[in-house]
Amino acid sequence: MKGTIFRGHSNLTDGPFPIHRVDLAKTSHKVFCRLLEDVDTVYHLAWSSIPQTATADPLSDLRNNVVGLVKLLEAVRKRPDIRLVFASSGGAVYGPARYLPIDEEHPTSPVSAYGASKLAAENYLAFYAAQYEVNSVSLRISNAYGTGQNIAKGLGAVTAFTYAAIEGRPITIYGDGSILRDYVWVDDVVRALIAAGARRDVAGPINVGSGVGSTLVSIIDELERHLRVRPNVIMREARRFDVPASQLDIRRAADGLGWKPEVDLRSGIDFLCGYFQSLLPLRAAQ
Repeated sequence: MKGTIFRGHSNLTDGPFPIHRVDLAKTSHKVFCRLLEDVDTVYHLAWSSIPQTATADPLSDLRNNVVGLVKLLEAVRKRPDIRLVFASSGGAVYGPARYLPIDEEHPTSPVSAYGASKLAAENYLAFYAAQYEVNSVSLRISNAYGTGQNIAKGLGAVTAFTYAAIEGRPITIYGDGSILRDYVWVDDVVRALIAAGARRDVAGPINVGSGVGSTLVSIIDELERHLRVRPNVIMREARRFDVPASQLDIRRAADGLGWKPEVDLRSGIDFLCGYFQSLLPLRAAQ
């Protein structure tokens, strides 16, 4: 599992700062301790799997991700001044929804290895908080989307669907398209992460999402509205690890972090369409 550790300035606009590229699962405890010198906030965003790959190889998912986090926590616990913000999953850890919207008190019953490992990471954070007073918070982030997303890795239905539609390629949907998800714009996620790092007195878990549920078909509808043509859709058999519905209750984020999303799905898709359309001449010239 590759990760990037930024050391030095907390504000990226301050100027040049060191970048260390490390494998979190293989890096030694001593190296982590050295990298954490002069660091006051750690944002743990690195994760090597997605639900599909984690289900195909649960052992690698556990070894690369959970073990890597525990190694980092062993170093962090010696630095009581550090705040650790962990990017968890706002859908996979809950499993099938018993009610909507899902608040943080909802039972956690993951049906994927991805959800199980994210929840295990949260439990380790809780253990280190209780045992060693590690100051951490888990943000249960819903389905993030936006520019810069690695579509090749199968991340982000909204981003992947929009990119395919702009290029005139078919869009693959698993199931009948009624799967409900909570899609949140990447800039809103970043603001939540920063707020969680700044509010060192706020514990988790905390849901981070739009608070609105949207079906896969509704994404296609929005693309049709913007492009004035219906994208070509290929329907595939539903996958067992996809829960039918996920929509988050985000009131705790508002109360604890003073955060709320600013970009709705329609605005986000409009922006993505314009962004990918602007890239078409560049791709044609390659």
